[in-house]
Amino acid sequence: MIRASSPARRSVRAMGKPRQLLALSALAIALQGYAAGASAAPVQAPQAYSIAAGNLAQVLARFASEGGVTLQYTSELTRGLASPGLHGQYGIDEGFALLLAGSGLRAVPRGGQVYGLEPLPLNAADGGAALNLEPLNITGRQDQATTEGSGSYTANAVTIGKSTHRLKDIPQSVSVVTRKAMDDQRLDTLDKVLEKTTGITTLQSPSGGKYIYSRGFEVETIQYDGVPMDRRYYAIGSSFTADTLLYDRVEVLRGANGLLQGSGNPGAAVNLVRKRPKAEAALSVTASAGSWDSYRQTLDASAPLSADGALRGRMVAAHESQDYFYDTAESRKNVLYGMLEYQINDATTVAAGASVEDLHSTPFFSGLPRNKDGSSLNVGRSTYTGADWNKWDNKQTSYFADITHDFNADWRLKASGTYLRETNYILYSFGRGAVDPATGDGMRSRAYLYDFENITKAADVNLTGKWRAFGREHEVVVGANASDLKTDDLQGGMLNLGPMNIYDPVSPQRPTMDQLLGTSYAGTSHGKIRQDGLYGVVRYKLTDPLTLVLGGRTSNYKYDYALQRFNAASPTPAHARSSGEFTPYGGLIYALNEQWSAYASYADIFKPQTELTEENSTLKPIEGANYEMGLKGELLDGRVNTTLALFQVDQQNRAQYNGNSACDTNCYVDGGKVRTRGFDAEVSGEVLAGLQLFAGYTYTHTEYLNDPGDGESAGGAAFNTFTPRHLLRVWADYNLPGDYQQWTVGGGANVQSRNYHNNFGGTDGVGKIEQAGYAIWNARLAYQINENFSVALNGNNLFDKKYYSSIGWLHAANYYGDPRNYTVTLRADF
Repeated sequence: MIRASSPARRSVRAMGKPRQLLALSALAIALQGYAAGASAAPVQAPQAYSIAAGNLAQVLARFASEGGVTLQYTSELTRGLASPGLHGQYGIDEGFALLLAGSGLRAVPRGGQVYGLEPLPLNAADGGAALNLEPLNITGRQDQATTEGSGSYTANAVTIGKSTHRLKDIPQSVSVVTRKAMDDQRLDTLDKVLEKTTGITTLQSPSGGKYIYSRGFEVETIQYDGVPMDRRYYAIGSSFTADTLLYDRVEVLRGANGLLQGSGNPGAAVNLVRKRPKAEAALSVTASAGSWDSYRQTLDASAPLSADGALRGRMVAAHESQDYFYDTAESRKNVLYGMLEYQINDATTVAAGASVEDLHSTPFFSGLPRNKDGSSLNVGRSTYTGADWNKWDNKQTSYFADITHDFNADWRLKASGTYLRETNYILYSFGRGAVDPATGDGMRSRAYLYDFENITKAADVNLTGKWRAFGREHEVVVGANASDLKTDDLQGGMLNLGPMNIYDPVSPQRPTMDQLLGTSYAGTSHGKIRQDGLYGVVRYKLTDPLTLVLGGRTSNYKYDYALQRFNAASPTPAHARSSGEFTPYGGLIYALNEQWSAYASYADIFKPQTELTEENSTLKPIEGANYEMGLKGELLDGRVNTTLALFQVDQQNRAQYNGNSACDTNCYVDGGKVRTRGFDAEVSGEVLAGLQLFAGYTYTHTEYLNDPGDGESAGGAAFNTFTPRHLLRVWADYNLPGDYQQWTVGGGANVQSRNYHNNFGGTDGVGKIEQAGYAIWNARLAYQINENFSVALNGNNLFDKKYYSSIGWLHAANYYGDPRNYTVTLRADF
């Protein structure tokens, strides 16, 4: 019953730990030797240049190469610009000034021999009359969305709304986790990124991945470069994982985003923005070693591939191997990503690439149970109740492409497409059952088998532009997108493999395939989700300070699913349809001054349902609405962004069981309604010279407004008890001044109030599993050896707090958070 290509047919052997330690030691010695020689290099004096006039990107690349410096910027910043060249003897700063004269750009030092490009401030006094700012009205703003090389914890703009806007010009709460923030805190996976993001919580899934929640609602769609894809659809749980080495930044828009995304919940939209090839050659290599035999090596290389710099390429690769703080489990992961970008002419650029993430592990799924009275087990965090034959193989292969054409400085057309195939082979056992603390008995080992395959295709095409009327500039976005998801899944197991004692857990015997597929739980399932839509949004300047944002989307949605149990005569189907579903969007932005803006907005989204009424008709879609008002600031010349927001999210038409109906199974009405109210506050960026800060606080209150009064979902009760009312994420990184400028110190905390899981009907009348509030403190110490090499030490959970990262119920799904741990990282940048 298992596909021939199933990972179960392959065996994987990890690299031996002695070899890894030897390789890491050799790299450390090499870096030290290089540093000793490089640190003695003299400061560069002015030198002679003879660089002919030409394309600005090519001229800058040659100057940087001859001058011995690294120049970091995105290619669109210099698109369509030329340089007069450079002839004579100049220093680096003077040479940059002459090469960039009249371009509206300036070179800024970023430490060591690294420089970046940025648009000149609009009020620049030096040569302001000669600046050619008009061509940069769009591209200058767009390129500031790129965070790589910025050295900042904030972004000047985001692209999650198709067009590019500064954060203070978007009438919803938006957070950006930049490349520097990911590197500093070692946020190597998407769930780690989101667990450091304002207002986002995660919950461990029973099949490897994590559920993502915002404002009490699950986030089920992930955007890739603005193209929405259904990535969290599995026959059981969630197996979704993502390595962040591939991405420049992660953009998170909280609240509903049905305008551009289509169907879903009103919690948030997550946009992963891929790294792009650079205009100049660059190479970055890292090697890290950490607690529990965790090792990771990465390579990131980019370079122009043609003499004129029009063809550029980038390759990213990583290998990771790790054990865990709990016994037996381990994992090995390989990541490979490549992209080619070709600038056909000054107006048109095409790009294409592929990525592979390949994970092989011995996992510990489903966590630990509780004692019969609901209290925590009296066992160590290393306790493992799985089997030594547990197996999880996950592979994600993606192909993607886009083309961008600028008709002029104001109008741009972009088309993007992505194909992704994901396979998961999961065979595992775990101990399930409430425990008698006196004896340790009460659990029984269970075994499950899952063999999933998801294939998703998605595309988006949009036109963004500006026009002028009544003396003001207005903007518009129109477009269409579509996605197609197909699943082919096999499941088996739910086998009872015998009793297990929590104080002496023993791996059960591995069941045969016939046993796994011979239960009433075993079967196959096939699913299809197809959706498409047309969208448009206008930003109209009513007055100089007041902008009206109006938009709408019409969507079509089709869902078909069938589960065929092997012991059943016919499959169990499920269907959902929605045609011409209209999703409105509206907002007002009032610029109080150049730094501050106030806003109010309404955003809508829908989600089709499969439950049936007594008349055997499908319930109408769930409707989610986000009401929000707030204040945003862009301070210190754009180096700092702040947000204060009040929000209310209503979701209605939720399936509600009709207990008064005479039917047996199809007994639902669309009468359920829930609400979330709360407050967001965030500050990010360089708040003081050398001090980068990201701090976000969220207050969230969820409640049922209209659901059955069965105790679990009575009116007024919290509908998402996993989400704490108070949530604080903070991290600061300070580059010491003066003689200590090679040192950087950082630290922060994740702080939350209590949360709980309802356990109605549990053993001994335990009504809920609760965890008190807690704080987890982390820190970092880094040393810049020279302009190319650095070393950093990260420490997590410094006070070794014992807590649950996810709480479950009496029988299972309680996961301890990581104990105190450390990682040292060596990094080389060229």
